[in-house]
Parts: sequence; structure tokens; C-alpha cells
Amino acid sequence: MKKSLKPVELFLALGVATSIAACSPTPTDGGEGGEASTPTTEETTDEDDRGVTASDTPTDEGGEGGEGGEGGEGGEGGEGGEGASSGNPDVDYMTALGLMKGHLMVAEELMEAGEYEQAEPHIEHPVAELYADVADRLPEYNVSDFKPQLDELTDLVKSVPEDAETTQALDETMQTIDDAIAALPEEQRQSPEFVLEVINNLLRTAAEEYEAAIVDGQIVEAIEYQDSRGFVYYADMLFQQVADQIDTSDREAIAATFEELKTAWPSAIPPESPVKTPSEVFGLVSEVELNS
Repeated sequence: MKKSLKPVELFLALGVATSIAACSPTPTDGGEGGEASTPTTEETTDEDDRGVTASDTPTDEGGEGGEGGEGGEGGEGGEGGEGASSGNPDVDYMTALGLMKGHLMVAEELMEAGEYEQAEPHIEHPVAELYADVADRLPEYNVSDFKPQLDELTDLVKSVPEDAETTQALDETMQTIDDAIAALPEEQRQSPEFVLEVINNLLRTAAEEYEAAIVDGQIVEAIEYQDSRGFVYYADMLFQQVADQIDTSDREAIAATFEELKTAWPSAIPPESPVKTPSEVFGLVSEVELNS
């Protein structure tokens, strides 16, 4: 049986493809360049099902379109979200680190609730599905390879999840990711435009994950639900860091939308029935982007 790409794999693959395309001459025979033209029937149908159109869907977290969310194979649901690459390697770098942070945030919640088995995949995903996307860029920012730290944390949560050593390792790993983000130029990290681009990437990813979690109006994939919660909550944290630099009307609109959006995830443990439909979540994510 043909294996479909998980959304995070789609994110990484399309990100590389977009970066290569940006540096390549424009084809004259309509060959590969034609990929950006008319969407296929399947792509159009997928977007219509979500209640958005191709023109409504941002393209900066990864290439064209809604394929990321359809990958209900579990895992990283939108870790690439609606497009592969922003065209800005620094945005893509911070997005991947932000997705790691979102995973670990929800893992921390689950561990505090004693749900160690549920926390385990969220500890594993940063190294298994995201680290490769930042590894080559770490030397540019004088950031040390932290894959061994992620591996050690994974081993600890599998073997001694209740130990204080595991909690400490989780805290230290989250700080390492923060430090890797802090290695970006300060003017970017403090730029509302830059940070909002990352936020929109994270939110589109979250919407894809949320959609992948729900089948026939029921939450059937707890991991995707939890992924999306972590990404939304980390995106909100980033927004708070730059909110005072955003025009008042836009700031208030984004803040209100975040508050409404977060109601879709009342806790790290999924509710019996979804609080919001995937279409409602996609709509709120679009509102944030429209006011960005």
C-alpha cells in the first residue's frame, strides 16, 4: 500500500522544494513552474470542504494548499500546514522550533496530569519529525547540536517518566529551544511582521492537526488534538510578546480571535465531542491572518 506523507513530512519536503525553486531560473516551457497554476479538482474540493478557498489560504508555511491537513495518518497534522516554505529561511527555522516548543508544552501538561503514555509521542516528535529541518542551520547561529538532548529526553520519558530527572530534562530542553530561537537576529525576533508570519504558520498547522483529529464529528485522534492545542497556545505566547507593537485595532481583533480559538481546546485531554468544527477553527485562523 502506498504510504501517504504525514503533514510534517510534507512541510519539510515542500519547504526544500520551494527554497530550491526560489533560487532556480524560471522555466520557459511551463514545466515545473506550472505547479503553481490551476489547482486540481482534488485540491479545490479539499479546500472547499474546509470552508476556505485557495485565495484565502496563506502560503508561507509550506507550499500549495490543503494537502497537509488531509494527511490523517496521525503525527504532525499540519506541521507544515498550508504551504511548505515562507521563502524566508529564518521564518521557517523559527516555525520548526515553535512547533517543537508546542509539542513539549502539551507534553508537559500531560505529564503534570499523570498521562505519561499520552505525553510520550509529543516528546518524540520534535526529534523524529522536526529536528532535521533545523539541523543544517544551527551552525549559522552558533547553536550547538541538541539532538542528543532530545534523544535523552525521549529515553527518560519512556523509562522513568515520573522521575524528577525527567521533569528537569524537559525543562532544560524547552530552554534549549528558546535559546535556539534567541539566536535569530534580535530585530527579527522583535519585529511584529516577522513574528506574525511565524504565528500564522503555527496556526495553520494547528488547524490542519485539528481537522485530522476529527472524523464524523468526533475526536478520534487524541495526538492530533493535543498537537494543535500546543501549537495554538505557543502561537498565543508569541503574539503576547509583540502585541504592544501592533496597531490597536488589529491587536484587539487578534487577541479576541485567539481567545475564541482557544476554546476549541478546553484541556489537554480531548472532550467527548469537539467544541468547534474544523471549519470554524480554519475560519478563526484566517481571521488572525487577515488582521496580521
